[in-house]
Amino acid sequence: MKRTALNPKLHLTYIGISILMFALPIVGEAATSYTINNTTADAFLATGSPANPVGSDLTSLNFGGAGTLAISAASSPKGRFDSIIKFNTAAAINQFNTTYGAGNWTITGMTLSLASNFGAQGEQPNNGIFNTINAGSFGINWLGYDNWTEGTAGGMGSPGYPNNSSVSFNSIPILFSSGYASLGTYFYSPPGDNLYLNYSLSLDPNLVSDAAAGGDVSLYFYAADDQVGYLFNARSFASNHPELTLTVAPVPEPGAFAFSTLVLGGCFLARRSKRIL
Repeated sequence: MKRTALNPKLHLTYIGISILMFALPIVGEAATSYTINNTTADAFLATGSPANPVGSDLTSLNFGGAGTLAISAASSPKGRFDSIIKFNTAAAINQFNTTYGAGNWTITGMTLSLASNFGAQGEQPNNGIFNTINAGSFGINWLGYDNWTEGTAGGMGSPGYPNNSSVSFNSIPILFSSGYASLGTYFYSPPGDNLYLNYSLSLDPNLVSDAAAGGDVSLYFYAADDQVGYLFNARSFASNHPELTLTVAPVPEPGAFAFSTLVLGGCFLARRSKRIL
C-alpha cells in the first residue's frame, strides 16, 4: 500500500473551508445593547434619627416620587437609607426579538448607571433629611417581588402617608418575601455633580431570567459599610435619570452548527482518502 502526502495547496483549502463553515453562523450578527433610560417606579426607605429634622421614626412613611434616592448606614447622623427601583424590560426584549428572533439571543451584560445633582465628596444636600455625601460601599439585590407601589411624596424628602401598598421602610419583609439574590457589592467614589457612574451587575440566573421575560425588574440598594452617603437622582427628577443597559449576543442556530460539522467532517474524510491509496 502506497501513501501519498496531501497536496499542500489542497490542505490549505480544506483548512480555509473549515474555518469559513464555523464562522458562517455568526457572521453579520454582532452583540447589541438597549438602554432603558428611566425607572418605572422608585423610592427611598428611611428610618429617621434624633438628628433628622423630618423625624426620629420615619419607618412607616412613604418617600416615593421624591426626586432622589439615597443609601446610608444605620449609624449615619440622619439615619439609615435604603432605596428600591423598578425597570421594565419589555421594549428591550422586543428589540432583541426583532433583531435576532425569539430565543436566538442571550443576555451577556447588564449595566446600571446612576447620577446625582449632589455628587461631590462632603457635599450636604439642600434638604436636611439626607446625610452628607461620602465615599463608601453599597450592595445591590435583585428582588423577586415587583408588586410594590412607589407612592406620592410631595417633593424632595417630603414624606407621604402610605396606604397598605405604598412602599416604606416597614415594607422590607414584604419586598424580600418572594426571594432575592445578591448582584454584588460596589464602591461609591463621588465623581462630582451630574456625572454618571456605571455598575456592572452580576448576571445572577434569577436576574437574567427576570429581565429576559420582558416585565418588571426590581433592584434593592443598601449600605455595605458605615461610611457610604450616596444620593442619586430618581425618575421624577428633571434630568440624569437611572439607566439600565442590557447587552445581548446572538445564539447560532443548531442547524448551522450541524452543517459546519458535516462540512468539516467531509474535509477530513477527503484528506484521508487522498493519503491512503
